[in-house]
Amino acid sequence: MAASSGLRPRGPQRPDPAAAPPEIRPWVTLMRRVHDELYEGLDPAERPTVTALAEAAHCSRSYVSESFSGKRPPSLSLFLSMVTALRGDPAEWEPRWHRAAAERESAAASAAGSAAGSAVGSAVGEQEPLPPLPGVAHTGADEAPEPAADTPPSAPGPAPDLRRYPVRRFLRTAVAWVVLAFTWPARARRDRQAGRLRRKLVKQVRDRTADELARAEAHHYLQPRFAVLTARREEHAGRGRRDRRARRSEPVAVPTHVTSIRALYEDTDDLVVLGKPGMGKTTQLARLAHRLAVEELDGTADGEPRLLPVYLRLDTYRGEPLEEWLAEAIVRQYGDVSRVLVRTWLSEHRLLPVLDGLDEVPEADRSKCVAELRRLRRACPGMAVGCRTDEADLRRLAFGLRSRRYVEIQPPGRQDVQDFLAADREALADVHVALEENEDLWPLFQSPMMLGFIRVTYRNRPATDLREPGSLAERRGRIFDAYVRECLRRERPWPDEAPERTLTWLTWLARTLTRRGEHVLYLDRLDLGWLSRTEQMLPRIVPNLAMSVCALGLPVLWVAAAVRAGVVHTSVFGAAALAATMAVTCAVTAYKSEKRFAEAEGDGGDRKRGAIAGPVAATGPLMVVMVYWLVYVAHVDLMAPGAVVVGLAYMWVAATQMEASFTDVFDPVEQMRWTWRRGDRMIYSKTKFHIVRGALSLFMWLAIEFLLGYVVHLLCPEPSWIGPAAAALLGLVYIVGNQFEPSLQDRRPRPNEGVRRTVRFSLVHGFAGLAVGAVGLIALIGLAVPGHDLRRAGFVAALLGLLFAVVRGFRFGGLAVLRHWTIRAILAYRGHTPYRYRRFLHTAEERVLLFRTDSGFFFPHRLLQLHLDTPVERLLPRVTPGPAVPAARDRT
Repeated sequence: MAASSGLRPRGPQRPDPAAAPPEIRPWVTLMRRVHDELYEGLDPAERPTVTALAEAAHCSRSYVSESFSGKRPPSLSLFLSMVTALRGDPAEWEPRWHRAAAERESAAASAAGSAAGSAVGSAVGEQEPLPPLPGVAHTGADEAPEPAADTPPSAPGPAPDLRRYPVRRFLRTAVAWVVLAFTWPARARRDRQAGRLRRKLVKQVRDRTADELARAEAHHYLQPRFAVLTARREEHAGRGRRDRRARRSEPVAVPTHVTSIRALYEDTDDLVVLGKPGMGKTTQLARLAHRLAVEELDGTADGEPRLLPVYLRLDTYRGEPLEEWLAEAIVRQYGDVSRVLVRTWLSEHRLLPVLDGLDEVPEADRSKCVAELRRLRRACPGMAVGCRTDEADLRRLAFGLRSRRYVEIQPPGRQDVQDFLAADREALADVHVALEENEDLWPLFQSPMMLGFIRVTYRNRPATDLREPGSLAERRGRIFDAYVRECLRRERPWPDEAPERTLTWLTWLARTLTRRGEHVLYLDRLDLGWLSRTEQMLPRIVPNLAMSVCALGLPVLWVAAAVRAGVVHTSVFGAAALAATMAVTCAVTAYKSEKRFAEAEGDGGDRKRGAIAGPVAATGPLMVVMVYWLVYVAHVDLMAPGAVVVGLAYMWVAATQMEASFTDVFDPVEQMRWTWRRGDRMIYSKTKFHIVRGALSLFMWLAIEFLLGYVVHLLCPEPSWIGPAAAALLGLVYIVGNQFEPSLQDRRPRPNEGVRRTVRFSLVHGFAGLAVGAVGLIALIGLAVPGHDLRRAGFVAALLGLLFAVVRGFRFGGLAVLRHWTIRAILAYRGHTPYRYRRFLHTAEERVLLFRTDSGFFFPHRLLQLHLDTPVERLLPRVTPGPAVPAARDRT
């Protein structure tokens, strides 16, 4: 490119390593190799100027000049950008950059050591000379004593510190080799396992993207059209404000004949795919990830892929460091790998992230996401990002990534649309006629997404909706309405007999997903956020109340069985009356508590789940009335054995419920591990947390001690030490059992799989608690008193074992299952969902109203979800205007 003076500016200068300081000499040597091998390797007419090289590398002119002159070490990303601009191979030059960085660190360390040594020497040389000893002749400072005649000349050899301690150095070397020999099998197994996990991850990426492509290209493959966005180059006679304005101008879209997204990615390994909604950005990014995965699986001779492409969506990013989000997203989407392994792959420059949906990141986190993506690009050998460009803010957001290449997906041409319609000419004949009659329909047809909807909607059906006048938005809305209507009329699995009810459920789902900023429904992840503030009270009350009822009902049944067996003499009516009274009190207290918290949350106050003093005080009058009824009306003896057992049993379970407020007991339990370092929720300040936590632990121990001591003394009074020993045994089992840490499992192959796993874990923990508690108590009593009445010991073990099973089962999954089904029941009662929601979702999937990914369901396109985000009263007249039109059987 000619400058304003008509002369070609000079290119980058050839650096001279000999003239550079030692600490930056590795960088100068590296840039000299770039100059000699790449710059000089080009034809003289193709050698770029400094300005052209800076524009191609997306950096300043001074940065290029200082990098070649040795004044500034180039960063990895900009160094690879300059190598790419000079038509070099980044994969070949990246190890050279890392080698130069290592050499520079060692040179800097050597220079620091030399400086320290010279400083010590100068300090010693500047000291005052010592006075001469008696009988020793004084020599000048510049005179050196002559060596003795019999002193042999000094021979070159190792430094004295290297010649010292040979035995110690030999032992250290021998120990290192022994440790290496013993740990080599374990390290080899670990490396083989990591290799298998890498290959499995790449296979999962290949299979998942293949499903995405098969769904998007089920009928006819539209050849994509790309345009490369390049910076606008304008000639100006001078510098200043006009030049800066030119640099800020919008890039120009230059059409290209390349139709492969892989070929566009190949040159730079840094790509941003832009396009309007429905142009196929998601499909092209899935195609890129699929192709990268196939190449890695086919191109490795040893079976272990070198690079790991991953295909993810950015809609779950919430402002955290991108390395952490990437590790969580990979584990959640693909599973079978640990977060530590993902971070290791990042440090080894192995991951190739293909990220879709930058526009779906919440608006408050978008700028943070762009900055994190720019930083992550330095740790990855390549990256591809997708973003919509139908809004100016989104376009500026995408350009903030400062990628090496931007491509924009162009709308399909008229010939492409004709080929799409001709692939199924007989079924889409009426669509072809409508398009020929109305030229205004062409912009609507120039979208792969709309062509897919049109094919499903008007295949073997009249395209009357296309002939109605209106804007493009109105016509697109009518196509969506017709699509929903025809999907409801599909003969597979069967025509919908109640479309009003189905539309009510679909519009609620679309409205809720849009409000929550999500696009996938996971049935086993329904939480309180799917309910209104008043509807959230019942799911909070029901699980804890059910646990309390079980804790009160089991002692009553035990008392009835013990009285019938003749081992206990007490009133069963008194125990049942006390249990019923306590159950009513618990229900009222829970209701008062949730109502108080809902009012505090509505007023903007602090909502602390651990505070119970207010609700208990509010139910004080009710407690007084209940005690009066028990004592003076029902004539219940509160000191009878049955009443005492019921009260102590409930005290234990109530302590467990309060202690459970420090853990997430309402989350599904889909996997579990045992650890001493189980995490607790910090619901108070640090000091108050330890005080309350310690008080609850003490209360728990007292409840166990009192209950066991009383029951054992009641049935097995001799010897006296059995009660404390049984309490210590059960307390130890309780502590060990509490160290199980539940967590979620992100890989779930079936809908509602998380709830199934939670039910299994709850039953397993409950029966395990029953078995351990019962067997331990029977063995303790049987060994303490040989020949003792084991029937009484069995009653002791039955009561404590059943209570222990209730505590374990509800705490590890039972409460979460009850909350889930309560939420489902409320949604169904309100008419938002059917009672058999999973069956409805599968039916909607067969009607192509929803798509499925593992255990989640989502709408075929985001635009359809936004279209259904409307009140059902407005949608229903458009979707079901009249009787169905006879249609041929859909062969799709």
